[in-house]
Amino acid sequence: MNRFREIDGYLAAMLRSTGGTFAESDTARVCELLFMTATEGLVVVDADGRIMMQNPSLARMFGYASNELLGHGIEELLPDSLRAKHAAHRAAYDQKPVQRSMGMGMELKGRRQDGSVLPVEVSLNHFEVEGKRYVMALVSDITLRRLAEDELVRTNVELEDRVELRTSELKAAQEGLKGALEKERELHALKSRFVSMASHEFRTPLSTIMGSIDLIARYASEDEKVDKHVKRIRSKVRELTAMLNEFLSLERIEQGIVQVQISEIDVVHQCIEQIEELRGLAKPGQRIDYDHDGLERMISTDAQMLGHVVTNLVSNAVKYSPAGTPVVLRTSIDKGRLTITVTDQGVGIPVEDQQHLFDRFFRGSNVTTIQGTGLGLNIVKRYLDLLGGTIAFSSKPGETIFTVELPQHFPTHSN
Repeated sequence: MNRFREIDGYLAAMLRSTGGTFAESDTARVCELLFMTATEGLVVVDADGRIMMQNPSLARMFGYASNELLGHGIEELLPDSLRAKHAAHRAAYDQKPVQRSMGMGMELKGRRQDGSVLPVEVSLNHFEVEGKRYVMALVSDITLRRLAEDELVRTNVELEDRVELRTSELKAAQEGLKGALEKERELHALKSRFVSMASHEFRTPLSTIMGSIDLIARYASEDEKVDKHVKRIRSKVRELTAMLNEFLSLERIEQGIVQVQISEIDVVHQCIEQIEELRGLAKPGQRIDYDHDGLERMISTDAQMLGHVVTNLVSNAVKYSPAGTPVVLRTSIDKGRLTITVTDQGVGIPVEDQQHLFDRFFRGSNVTTIQGTGLGLNIVKRYLDLLGGTIAFSSKPGETIFTVELPQHFPTHSN
């Protein structure tokens, strides 16, 4: 540090005395200072490769005392394995000396006095003094840079290994997923065949049971005990038939084979007919009321899908409402939209269950003891999607309202 202060003071004094430029007599002193204070190693050799000058940085770099290298051959600063070749390289350079950097595309190494090897970078230049040629080399210790480069290479290799490993894992996972999807498709196809077969096969015995129950009711119409059991059997058969219909409907929707069949419908007549069919589900003292607002009552939509929507919403209202309470169905047509509302005074839908209400097989936590499949509202939502309609609800204990909106006339596109 003191040495640098001395140099700075010397240069500042010269600049002040010369008005901002160096005097010719000071040039040699400035060159000497630059040579001695350079942080890189500087060495000058003659035509025979003997070291004629060196700066302190070079001596420190190779572990020698200040002037210990003077008079020694430059090969003394090279590893043993490179000394013989270097003499030939030096001779070739002497034949055609040019200013250049050594080590482009190859690794240069130096040898310290203690025998340890360090990576170096060397720049060469030549000059002549009184007809004799000398070569000056600027030597840089690039140990830290090589360590950083090696670390970068190691990091890149590790990264490539990780990428390769991850790629292999992803490929394996993809193959596994592909196999799982294929298996799922097979299971789905098997399930579809089973549901379709079961739904159809169960219909025949259920129809037979219902027919037999109707005969029993006819022949034992005056026996109250028999009539009571007949009604119970008939109710359970209807429930089972409805469950089978839900499974079959869901399967047809998921297979994409459900097509919208448009027809002109008197919505009032259709709703009255459906209510008459559903009255048999009502609990004691329960009534199903219907009201239509306005004179307009003709719509164009799929009658079967609309009937399923109304039946499901009304039967759910009956199922989840206590005896002695009303279920109210209302319809209205306004500005090209059909609105259907179903209101009950039942148990309500818990807040934590409401976001899952239209999921397949989902049932509210407060109705697990009541028979059902958890498919009804999911199918309703899918039918409404096909018809371009929407469904919403509001619910609290003692009141639940479902609101359905549909286009009054299902949109048709002509060519």
